[in-house]
Amino acid sequence: MRRVKKMAMGVFLISQALTGGAYAADITLTGTNVDFTYDDTLVGLFGQPTVAGDTLFFTPVDFQAQSLNGAGFAFTNDTINIKVTAHSGWAFDSVDLLERGDYLLLGAGSTADVSGQVRVFDTAMPLMDLTSNITPVSPLNLAGVPTKNWTANASVDVSAWNTASTLNVTVENLLLTSTSAPTSLAFLEKKFVGLSLGTIAVTPVPEAETYLMMLAGLGLVGLMVSRRRM
Repeated sequence: MRRVKKMAMGVFLISQALTGGAYAADITLTGTNVDFTYDDTLVGLFGQPTVAGDTLFFTPVDFQAQSLNGAGFAFTNDTINIKVTAHSGWAFDSVDLLERGDYLLLGAGSTADVSGQVRVFDTAMPLMDLTSNITPVSPLNLAGVPTKNWTANASVDVSAWNTASTLNVTVENLLLTSTSAPTSLAFLEKKFVGLSLGTIAVTPVPEAETYLMMLAGLGLVGLMVSRRRM
């Protein structure tokens, strides 16, 4: 039986090697005041991120939706989960998302839209969360070539969670296009996703030993002053 189990494990490992099977691995990128941790096997359409300051950003190359010649709705979505840990001496203030891309509308009845949601919770209190919808800065309704740029954003105020050390941030992205005419095109692509963490410096609370040392020091100063007066 043991020989059979060993053979089965060997076959599994070989198949994983031949098929390029991936194993989950948490990756941590260090920012200025926070660290970002994510599962590199679950980045999906977002692709592998990069960190700059306290912003984690993605530059996807295949995050798009397209509808042709009256085919109706075309829908593309993906979601990514990120844990953010504050460095010592810093507290969370806001979670801000900025997204950019381009779109193309040709023919009557062609539409494009961007949507989604940012959801945040303190890992120490997971049953309480805050959300914000991702909304375009302006409607995606300009027809014709060349492609037109679009921008969308969302923001979550987490300043009330000034004692949180780690936040879980979920970013859900939705792209929607549609066409209703026989000769029409609606194309929409996401090219940039930036997740920024606003932070504020916090003054550490002195420990009990520190207070005792301060009191002892004040006592010595008082004793020296009283001796001089004598």
